[in-house]
Formats: sequence, structure tokens, C-alpha cells
Amino acid sequence: MLLRKLILTILILCTATMVQAQTRNGHGRSARPAMWEFTMQTIYTASQDITREGGSSLSLQDNLGWGFGLAYRINPRFTLGMDFNWSSINYNAVIVNGEDPDETHLYSNKLDISTTLITGKFNILEGPFTPYVSGSLGWSLIDTNIFAGFDGGCYWDPWWGYVCGPVATSYGTSAATYGLGLGARLQVTPKFFMTASYDFQWLDIDAVDSNNVFRMSFGFLY
Repeated sequence: MLLRKLILTILILCTATMVQAQTRNGHGRSARPAMWEFTMQTIYTASQDITREGGSSLSLQDNLGWGFGLAYRINPRFTLGMDFNWSSINYNAVIVNGEDPDETHLYSNKLDISTTLITGKFNILEGPFTPYVSGSLGWSLIDTNIFAGFDGGCYWDPWWGYVCGPVATSYGTSAATYGLGLGARLQVTPKFFMTASYDFQWLDIDAVDSNNVFRMSFGFLY
């Protein structure tokens, strides 16, 4: 965690230094006109330990996920868009016998999460470098990869045609998600930019209700 924060701080300091050089070369407000943006994202989710009812617990490992985004810069201050991201998080869970609390069992698996977000960003400055604040609202699909039995039925398969038989299912859920963030943006060239941000996200489920996310994006204007 400390290493990630240190890297983020170094990136922000480096971008500030690059901005001074760009400003001397004549970049100004026109460096960020209104246009579409496409971003590719790396998303680091911090680890966390969660204790639940009856002494059961869940330990989520830190993870590097991926995503992309499409947005429109309405003006030099405000951007509205959509992000799509996904990650596969290793976890350890402890379950407790309901009749004998001293009897516990440990199991491990991967938690698959895919999220679609509507995002808004407000740039504090209008130059090629700016800090910004952001907000997001969306929906997450969560799969614990815990076997839940079989579903029967018939379906069309793209490889095998019309197939009838049992299909394995797993426990999962979906939930609303929303967040607030603080970051910095550097317009490296008229068509290319970078951002680094810290986001605090909430999930509308009891088991994992929030997490800390560090995001690095590389974007293109068109």
C-alpha cells in the first residue's frame, strides 16, 4: 500500500515538472479543447480484511484490474463519460459452524467483478496540467466462483448448435456502485494525455461495502 502511494506521489510530481516545461513552450488553455476522449486504464484495488456475522471473515488480496473509458469534454472544466472495468481478486474466506463456533473451515477462490460506470470530472485548472475531482455511479456484476449446482435446459451454442443438458452455476450477485475521486491530469501532446487518481468506491452489498482504488489512465483525444 505504501509503495503504491509513493509511486502515485512521484507521478504527480513528475507531471508538475513536465507542465512547467510545456508552459514555457507556449501551451495554454487551447491545449484541451472540447472533443471526445478514449482511455485505457489500469486499476489497483487495495487489500482488505472483513469480519462478518458469527465470526466469519473474508480477506481480499490486492489486485490489478483493467478497463477502458469513453468520454466527451463538454468544456475545459467538465467531462462526462462512461467507464468499463473488470478484475479478478483472490480471496480467503473463513466459515464458522453455526452450532460449534470453535469449528472453522478455510477456503480460497477468485472474486470476478465487472463494473459499468457513468462518470463526471471537474478540472480545477484550464491549462495542460490540472488536478480534478470526480464522481461516478454505476452497476457491478459479482461472481464468487463458488459452485451452486446445475441448471437444466436447452440452449443454442455457437460451437455445438442446439444442446440440452445441465449447466454449472455459481453464487453471485449484482449491486449499485458509486464513488468519489481526486486525481491529476497531464496533456502530454495535443492528442495524448495521462491521469492518475485515487477513488473511494462504495458497493451496495453487505459483505464488501467499500474499497480503495488507485487508477492510472492513458488517453487519446479525437
